[in-house]
Amino acid sequence: MAERTSNLSGIYRFSSIARPIDPAYLTNRALLIVLPLLALLSAGLAATHDMGNGPLGAALSGALVSFAAWALTRELAPDHNGAAFVALAIAWTANVVLATSSVLLVFVALVLVRIVNRSTGLSARLFDTLSVLGFCIWATVKLSQPLILLPAFAAFTLDAILKNPLRRHHLAAAVCLPVFVWMLVEGVALISSDLLAQDWLLIAVFAGGIIAVVNQSPKPVSYCDTSPDRLDNGRVNAGLIVGFVVAAQALLTEGRSEWLETPIWACFAAVLFSHLAARAKKRPTL
Repeated sequence: MAERTSNLSGIYRFSSIARPIDPAYLTNRALLIVLPLLALLSAGLAATHDMGNGPLGAALSGALVSFAAWALTRELAPDHNGAAFVALAIAWTANVVLATSSVLLVFVALVLVRIVNRSTGLSARLFDTLSVLGFCIWATVKLSQPLILLPAFAAFTLDAILKNPLRRHHLAAAVCLPVFVWMLVEGVALISSDLLAQDWLLIAVFAGGIIAVVNQSPKPVSYCDTSPDRLDNGRVNAGLIVGFVVAAQALLTEGRSEWLETPIWACFAAVLFSHLAARAKKRPTL
């Protein structure tokens, strides 16, 4: 995946991980239509039902949750456009039914996955490295989830050793470890004390599904944003694993009730569903 930086335009001149929603693509145009409709629907439901939020707040929350789930799933399964809309639908439904509204963890996973999979076709700029590192540390403290720093460490390390490595990310990875130790010294709980057997089973089921996706995934057909190169299979799979670890640590740290406050689980449910659907299509009919 050779980088081409001489003819970059728009936001790519400043950041290698920011991806604008280009309406030239059909799926992006569909998203720009769907999001306002979901916002209006959320507002209407809030106006007619007691949802603990006013119409404006419900509209913003529904749209943000839906977009976050769509954006992360596009990174996790770049060859499956439909998976992103499945995640969007699940996330919006969870927002209405379960009051799922916290998107901070989703954006943590999003930036870490982009660092690894390089869906733009560009390695991270120094600004990107510092921004993602700072964002992850802030989110770790904000959410009191020190385990976030482990997938952050993994993401930077993977980017430093996979195809076309960015060596300075060894240094970024190293910064995560003392912060992790500092939080433990401060007494921040590492794992929830009230985890049940079904919580561990839930993680195991999702982990088994992600392993199956990685083992059976063909070479990506999707292209990088800024070049005619296809995405690298190793990087896409590594990004999927990093994203899942971000999701799993939330359940380990906070327990199931807190885990359901974020739509990140909807993204991985959609990834597994799209994988099963793709496998079913390939089976020969008798």
